[in-house]
Amino acid sequence: MKHIILSIFLISSHTIVYSQNERRIDSLLVLLGNNKNYITQINTLSNICFEYNDNQEAKLTLYNQKILVLSRKHKYAIGYGLYYLNCSRLHLLNIRYNAALQFSKKAASILIKNNDIGNYLVAISAVAKAYIMLDSLQKSKFILSQNLNLALKYKNNNIIVDFYRLLGDNNCYQDSIARSLFYYKKAIPFLSKEKSISKSFFFQKISDQYIALNQNEKGLMYIIFSIENSEEKAQFLVEAKKAFLLNELGRHKEALDLSLKNYQTILKYKRTSEWQYNLILYNIANAYYKLKKYNVAVPYINKVIDSKNSIPEYKIECFVILSNIYFDLNKKKEARFYSNKGLVFHDSLYEQFENFELYSNVSKIEEDLGNHKKALYFYRKQINYTQKRNDQINNEKNILLQTDFDVAIKDYNIKTLQEQKTIKTVENKNQKDLLTFIGVLLSIALAFIFFYIKTNKTIKNKNKVIETEKIRTQKSLVEKEILLKEIHHRVKNNMQMVISLLKIQALDAQKLTVEDFISISEARINSMVLVHENLYQSQNLSKVDFKEYMNNLISSIISSYQGFKKIELQLDVHDIYFDIQTAIPIGLIVSELINNAYKHAFVNRLSGIIKISLKENKKKFTLTITDNGIGFENKQEQQNGLGLELVRLLVSQIKGTLQIENSLGTIFTIQFKTIKL
Repeated sequence: MKHIILSIFLISSHTIVYSQNERRIDSLLVLLGNNKNYITQINTLSNICFEYNDNQEAKLTLYNQKILVLSRKHKYAIGYGLYYLNCSRLHLLNIRYNAALQFSKKAASILIKNNDIGNYLVAISAVAKAYIMLDSLQKSKFILSQNLNLALKYKNNNIIVDFYRLLGDNNCYQDSIARSLFYYKKAIPFLSKEKSISKSFFFQKISDQYIALNQNEKGLMYIIFSIENSEEKAQFLVEAKKAFLLNELGRHKEALDLSLKNYQTILKYKRTSEWQYNLILYNIANAYYKLKKYNVAVPYINKVIDSKNSIPEYKIECFVILSNIYFDLNKKKEARFYSNKGLVFHDSLYEQFENFELYSNVSKIEEDLGNHKKALYFYRKQINYTQKRNDQINNEKNILLQTDFDVAIKDYNIKTLQEQKTIKTVENKNQKDLLTFIGVLLSIALAFIFFYIKTNKTIKNKNKVIETEKIRTQKSLVEKEILLKEIHHRVKNNMQMVISLLKIQALDAQKLTVEDFISISEARINSMVLVHENLYQSQNLSKVDFKEYMNNLISSIISSYQGFKKIELQLDVHDIYFDIQTAIPIGLIVSELINNAYKHAFVNRLSGIIKISLKENKKKFTLTITDNGIGFENKQEQQNGLGLELVRLLVSQIKGTLQIENSLGTIFTIQFKTIKL
């Protein structure tokens, strides 16, 4: 699903009303009329040109010609540079990238020779844009990196943001999600505090990268930032993307309400492009489908399919939804008809992308119709695509983690150097003060002996403080080195635990489908991932806030069973902290028992309650997990099962005891000793 939002949803700033620009242009025109100095006039004309967008090329050309006339008249070199810079913009707008590149290079050469650093950096941005459009990404990256320090020294926030944005775009075009996200986030501190179209668009770029990493919650957060920074009349364009994400997060009612509001807006104002119109229709259709209102969803699906300029990705998804609807209605021939139509249309675009939902849909229908060979073929394509996509996402996440870690180390080194510089400055100042003081003593002699003794004592105290700070800094550096080694040790231990879990689960593999095998593995590994996420977001990297960890784990489990049954999870955990070696086994135990309860405790029931309690008494912990389900039918059933065997292994790992009671449901009681942190 996410390839839709990534491949198409880049909101173009040209489609938005430029009321703010018009007000700025009016002010600049007043300034132009009131000033007779040719340099001021040329700079004002250049600022006016900068405000015009691609819908106003005629005016941009008009005012740029005025720059040329004044520059020729007064032989003003910088004026020629500004003229060439605007020519580059015009060629970029008209998709003449080679010409744009030549003019922007010419502008940069003139401006740097005349020491106009600000406009030179703007020209470099234009050169980089042209290189990106010409797919010369290495050249674009080189020229931006070569001038980045100059841009930072120049301290113009708009220029700095433009450089970081282009570096992010450069990596985005190379499918390097983590690196593009790194540069986009580097620009955030330099963004204007005021609302603007470019700021709104910028937050959308960050959102796109998080969506690509399957982090939809963060993607939604940045889309909300984008909405907050967009003009009121244009908010519905960004809200369409918000509705898409709400559907992805299972919040279909919210997505539907927002999409219907968007639909009324575009019908009223008639201000939208074809892909935006398709997206809003698709959001409505998808929400109705997920809410099982099939008869209402179908007309919107057909509107997308029948659109003359329908976006291919939306069209394929609509074929998949239609096929699923007919499959749910037990109309297998119609379901197969639409899955085949989607497949034919998809194959014509195969070089551009693959579609996971389509492969899954075709495999499911063919399996149901008894065409096992074809079903297996598309199932394998589905698995291969999933594996390839997951590998890519995991690789990007690893790069992002490594990048964040490198930045943290770099910031720490910079801070250490600043502290050392401060210490040296204080020492030099103290020495200078002492020499001055001694000179005064020689002049005034015994009259100031008391003052000398008092001052000397103050200097000694300062030196003690400086020495203490030195020791603290050195100790902190050693602690960081130890922490780095501990991180590698944790990763190694966790990888070994993952391997062990998969080996244990493989013993029961004959009883599981591939989907169940992957789902169970994902649930178990996710409980380990949440521990590290808790540590990563914590001030203290050596201990886990168990209450927060349980909240995150329960939320993850609930989302995976959403819509399955109405199961209420009650958590009774106070402020307790564990080290990672204890938190991971306990998290796996809780995850295993809750998942087992979801699957087996409420057979033939539509609702139930699962309680998780963790109490501390005299340096001992008691973990209790209770459900009001059907309980175990016999003792043999209590003893067997891979899940319970895994729980017993984990309990023994933390040197605890396990007790199982079968009373009005099932009660698991685990006791273990306090872990000292």
